[in-house]
Amino acid sequence: MKVNFNTYFKDFDGGELLINDKPQSIGRIVAQCLFNGTGINPTGNLQVDNEKKLQSYNLCKRIMGSTAEVDITLEDAVLIKEAVGGLTPGCFSQIIKLIEG
Repeated sequence: MKVNFNTYFKDFDGGELLINDKPQSIGRIVAQCLFNGTGINPTGNLQVDNEKKLQSYNLCKRIMGSTAEVDITLEDAVLIKEAVGGLTPGCFSQIIKLIEG
């Protein structure tokens, strides 16, 4: 599926979500969550966990390097949902809606 992460979060009243007067990019936040990996749950299997880390990093780089839509797999979508799970409900929901269409 193709997803355009080059858009900005909206705040509760529909305006652009600003932090320090700067609009917050969905792609940048998703990439940051993938890069940090704090929301990605370990399985207990070192090989599987390391593969998820590599997938997460590679997906982060694809999103950050894109100026248009990014082609993601269902596995990528699941990883993104896991990675962004610690975000606020508003930001999390906007990412899920973006992925699921």
